[in-house]
Amino acid sequence: MSGPPPPPPPPPPHGENPRTASGLPPGNYDIFIIPPHASGSGFLYLPSLQPHRNSFLAGCACTILGMSVWTAIAPALKTWVQAQSQNGGGSGMFVLVLGVGVAAWAFGKTQGETGHGGHSPPPGGGGHGAGSGAAHNHGAGPNPSSGNTGPPPGANGYANTGGFNAGPKPAGSGWQQRQQSTSGAGGAAWEKAREETRRREEERRAREEERKAAEEARKKKEEDEKKAREAAEKEKWEKARAREKEAREREAREKLIRERLAREKAAREADAKEREAREREAKEAKEKEAREKAKRTTEASTTSSQTSPRKKYERPTAKSYVGTEEDGHSFRPYETPPKRPAKTASTSSMYSESSYAPSQTTARTTPPPSHRGPYSTKDPDKIVIKAVYLFNDLFPKPVAQLVSGVGSVTDGLVLKITTEGLFIDDDVRNIGQREWDVKAWGMKLVETISITDPPLHILRASIRDPEGKKYVFILKDEESWKVALGLQRLRRGPLVRSLGSSGLGMGEARRLLGDLGWT
Repeated sequence: MSGPPPPPPPPPPHGENPRTASGLPPGNYDIFIIPPHASGSGFLYLPSLQPHRNSFLAGCACTILGMSVWTAIAPALKTWVQAQSQNGGGSGMFVLVLGVGVAAWAFGKTQGETGHGGHSPPPGGGGHGAGSGAAHNHGAGPNPSSGNTGPPPGANGYANTGGFNAGPKPAGSGWQQRQQSTSGAGGAAWEKAREETRRREEERRAREEERKAAEEARKKKEEDEKKAREAAEKEKWEKARAREKEAREREAREKLIRERLAREKAAREADAKEREAREREAKEAKEKEAREKAKRTTEASTTSSQTSPRKKYERPTAKSYVGTEEDGHSFRPYETPPKRPAKTASTSSMYSESSYAPSQTTARTTPPPSHRGPYSTKDPDKIVIKAVYLFNDLFPKPVAQLVSGVGSVTDGLVLKITTEGLFIDDDVRNIGQREWDVKAWGMKLVETISITDPPLHILRASIRDPEGKKYVFILKDEESWKVALGLQRLRRGPLVRSLGSSGLGMGEARRLLGDLGWT
């Protein structure tokens, strides 16, 4: 290795110029400048990625043919496999197929390894990249052992199949200096280009960072403004909600106070009315007892005065058979007999039941006559009404009515207000008037008013109905406290749907009573 360098190649034939293109045909060629940091890497050949039309069509045809063959033989193959499985030979066949597959895989792997070892490139053969790398390394600097040493024997690239090689370089120190100066100038230009690129990249990064910082600042400012707006809106909404809540609580407290005062007032009025009713009933009972006592005394005296002793028996005489003036009347056609007084059918009709003194030893054989007074009740759930009328928007007059004490209706007509609605019953006969029921879920509006002259109370209930039905109840003013309690119970019920309550106008109430004949 430390011996003299190999001799240079022989000179070209006399009379011919050296070939500088290394046998390339005439044409335009690109010049590749390989930077120092990439020396020795060679060239990378990239084949075209455009598909070949014939190859593509052939592949499609093969795919379609394979699918057709598989579709044709799949049923027969499936039938054969099922038959083999049913005959008991399925396990052996499966083992046989598995063994054949393993053997085929092993044979293919062995053949692949053998072919790869036999086709290895021969040693010492330089390709395109090898020749280029050698030429570049040789041109990088002169050989320190000799000033005009030629290229190595393999630099000409006679073993290269590509046909491209750099060829022999001219000998001499001038060519080496030019090569060194060219390499130094190229390196300086390359370093300058790298510095310029790095500077532009840094400037671009700085601008990008500034832009990102400005964008982040803008986004942060927008977020802060958005949060401030949301906080202000939330605070405003909370204040409004607090005001509404306070107003609702105040209204609820006032409503509770009003209802409590109304209940206390109704209770006081009810107690006063019950006390007056008890006093009136006690007074009426005393007066009735006094009247009955006086009546019994009068009847006893009348009976004793009307009772007379029996007359003595008189024997009949001749005088008793003498006819009277009426008997001797001649029936002449021009004379009219005088009218005789009507003869009483029986002597017992002259006396009434009160003419006889009550027996003290025998019991009555018939029940006494009924002396029931006007109907009244202290039950707060039973409102004694005088009448009920049904109106609609089609007629100004009532289309139906139910008046207390008229027809088959007694004076015990009562109204019951429950959580389910309004119900009317005849409490004396114990008969319900179900055709007059008003359900709670169908009621839309309730109107009430009390009138002093005459002392009546009016209750009008409007129904959710296309015809605009309205039920008008007329009752005494002393029954109004029961109506207030019943309406409170109705509004607290679960079946009511947005039931309104208001007062009836005085003018409309008087007009209504006038049309119905109550004034």
